[in-house]
Amino acid sequence: MKSGMRRWKLLVAMAAWAGLCVALLTYYMDGHSDERHSSAPLSHADARRLTSIQADNRPTAASRPEAASPAPGPRSSRPLGGDGRQGPARGPLTAPAMANSGNEAGGGGSPRTTRNRKRQENPKELEMQLLSKTNTVIRKLWKGEGAAHMLSPHLQRAKMEYLNANKHRAVYRGRRRTHLRGQELLCEMKKQVQIRALDGTEQPFSGLGWDRLVPTQPLGQLYKAPFRTCAVVSSAGAILHSSLGKEIDSHDAVLRFNSAPTEGYEIDVGNKTTLRIINSQILAKPNHRFNTSSLYKDVVLLAWDPAPYTVNLHKWYRSPDYDLFRPYAERRRRRPAQPFYILHPAFLWQLWDFVQGHTQEDIQPNPPSSGFIGIAVMMSLCDEIDVYEYIPSLRQTDLCHYHERYYDSACTLGAYHPLLYEKMLIQHMNTGTDYDLKNNGRVTLTGFSAVKCDS
Repeated sequence: MKSGMRRWKLLVAMAAWAGLCVALLTYYMDGHSDERHSSAPLSHADARRLTSIQADNRPTAASRPEAASPAPGPRSSRPLGGDGRQGPARGPLTAPAMANSGNEAGGGGSPRTTRNRKRQENPKELEMQLLSKTNTVIRKLWKGEGAAHMLSPHLQRAKMEYLNANKHRAVYRGRRRTHLRGQELLCEMKKQVQIRALDGTEQPFSGLGWDRLVPTQPLGQLYKAPFRTCAVVSSAGAILHSSLGKEIDSHDAVLRFNSAPTEGYEIDVGNKTTLRIINSQILAKPNHRFNTSSLYKDVVLLAWDPAPYTVNLHKWYRSPDYDLFRPYAERRRRRPAQPFYILHPAFLWQLWDFVQGHTQEDIQPNPPSSGFIGIAVMMSLCDEIDVYEYIPSLRQTDLCHYHERYYDSACTLGAYHPLLYEKMLIQHMNTGTDYDLKNNGRVTLTGFSAVKCDS
């Protein structure tokens, strides 16, 4: 009897020991499974799917069967940017980095708590958080407000990286007048910024015979009288489904940017083009077909490229961001009748000085965006300017360009360019209504020729 009891107790003890071993093994395996799961990044498709709530269930125009523009490139390719440029290789943090920034900002907690929190996240929740952050900044922009602390972590980090790098050695030494609004601010811009293009009279261009190569008519005198009404059409994805095409085409002159097409998108963006601003990538990269594409024919072309803040033309000519000088010279010899200018770096840095001089925070030490450059050009050539979707409307989306499938909030709020600060100043000069801004994405500005300023 006693022997049987001992055998029974031994069997129970062995079963309990086996159960404990199984439990420990399961716990160990679960913990490592959590670690593997939490360290895996979001899939590429999930990280890049940063579109707006409003556009969630709508096809983009890039998918329209009637669109005749080139098919969008691979989703992994970097665009020229909603702000018109592509930053250096170390430029704005990518969408996957944006996704990781949410984890970095998660705060403390034990490692296992952090793993559980990561495991519970899903791409849709992350997307909604990022969009909520962007939409908050947009609503501030409608009021002419904005600061870096309101940006998402990845945009804040990108800004700090550019401030620390300061590739162009930009140093602002003027005073800051951050209180100006309306006509006072407009008059300051008129006084500080003079539209200017290379005229071939400065070295090294004069030694290369550029005085005979550039157009004989200076850019500021290209037209005998200012246009009465002008439209500046941003390439932002928010212009899709706007039905603004007829309104845009009703203006006397229309400015567009880079490779933004009109064919297939006429309902939203119109088809009239008078001037086109292009950055140096358009001239240098074969995929843009600069010499054969109809986008760059029969219009006034204005090209630009970053140069040192000191406007050292020799250094710029030897080492531009992208080689625009050779293609420019070839185009001028091939099509001498087409008005084609290279914007002078001094003009670009005057614009940067204007933005920094009327902004309390230190802005990115890089040239302004193509959008801001284009607005300044048209303010020099027109009596009144309507700017479309530069400050986003209620159609706001992280789709960078209406003709591409690329999503990044940097295209709206800026990483390489000081876009947030540019847009605040434009809103400070806006004479249009809140309704036009929020529903049509339209800002109305007075041109330099029409504003009356004290001498």
